[in-house]
Amino acid sequence: MLRVLLAGACFIIIVAGLKAAAPIVNLVLLGLLVAQSLSNLPMWLMKRGLKPGVSVLVSILFVLAGGLVLVALFSISTARLADQLPTYQARLSGMRDNVMALLAGRGVDVSQISAFKPLDPNSALAAARVFLGGLASALGTSILIILIAAVVLYEITAVRVLHHRGEQPGTLAARFDEVTGQSRQYIALTGLAGLIQAVANLVILLLVGVDAPVTWTVLFFFLNFIPGVGFLFALIPPALLALLEYGWQRALVVVVGWWIVNVIGDNVIKPRFFVKGLDISFTTIVFAVVFWSWVLGPAGAILAVPLALSLKRMGELMQRPA
Repeated sequence: MLRVLLAGACFIIIVAGLKAAAPIVNLVLLGLLVAQSLSNLPMWLMKRGLKPGVSVLVSILFVLAGGLVLVALFSISTARLADQLPTYQARLSGMRDNVMALLAGRGVDVSQISAFKPLDPNSALAAARVFLGGLASALGTSILIILIAAVVLYEITAVRVLHHRGEQPGTLAARFDEVTGQSRQYIALTGLAGLIQAVANLVILLLVGVDAPVTWTVLFFFLNFIPGVGFLFALIPPALLALLEYGWQRALVVVVGWWIVNVIGDNVIKPRFFVKGLDISFTTIVFAVVFWSWVLGPAGAILAVPLALSLKRMGELMQRPA
C-alpha cells in the first residue's frame, strides 16, 4: 500500500509540474516531433553517397530554411485573414438574416432556436479573433521550435552514425533514440503521409480560391497527428470560409475534396508506409489524447500518441533484465 501511495504521489507531482510548465514543455516536445518527422533525411542522404557531416549540415539547413519560409508564408496568410474579418462578419450577418427570414416566412419562431445563437456575427467575430490570436502566439514560438528541431536532428543523426559503426554511445541522446523507436516511426510516417495530403489539400484550396490556404494546410499537417478527429477539426475553418466567401457549392467542393484526400491517405498512403500497425490499443489512444490534452493543452492532443508509444517503450525497457 505504501508503494502504491508513493507512486501515486509521484505521479501527481509530475503531472502538476508538466501542467504548470506546459508552455516550455510544448516547445521542446513539438521540436522533438518536427525533428523525428525528418530524422530519416540525413540517413537517406548518406545512403546516396554524402558524408555524415555533409548530410547533417544539409538536413539542418533544410529544416532552418524550410521552416523560416513556411513561417513567413504562414504569417502573411494569417495576417491577410485577420484583415478580412470585418468582411466575413458582414457576410455572416447577411447569411444569418436570410435563413431567419426564410424560417420566419414558414411560421417558425426563430427566437426559440438556440442553434442561431452561435451564429451571432459579433460572437463569431470575437471567437475568430481569439482563434487567430492563438495562431499568432503559435507563430511567435515556431522559430524556437525550428531551432530545437535542428539541434535534436543533429544529435539523433550522430547517435545513429555511431550505431552504424558498431559503437554503443551512452549519451542521453542515445537513450532517447532507443526509447522513441516506435514513436519515431509513427511520427516520421504520419508526417510524410500528412505532408502529401497537405499538398493535395493546398491545391484544392487554391483552385476553390479560399483565403489563407497556407494557414489551413499547415493546421491540417499538425492536426493530422490527432487520430480520428484531427481531420474534422482541420476541415471546419476552410469549409466555413468557403461558405462565407462563395456559397455552399464551393464549400461542398472543399468538404468533398478534403474527404477524398483523407480517405486516400488513410486507406492507401498510410498502409503503404506502415509495415505493421501500432502496438497500442484504440482505448489507450483515446485515453492518451484526453489525458495529454488536459495536461499540455491543444498541443497535447498532437503529441498524445508519440508520448504514449514512448512511455510504453520506456516501461518495456525498465522491465528488461539488466
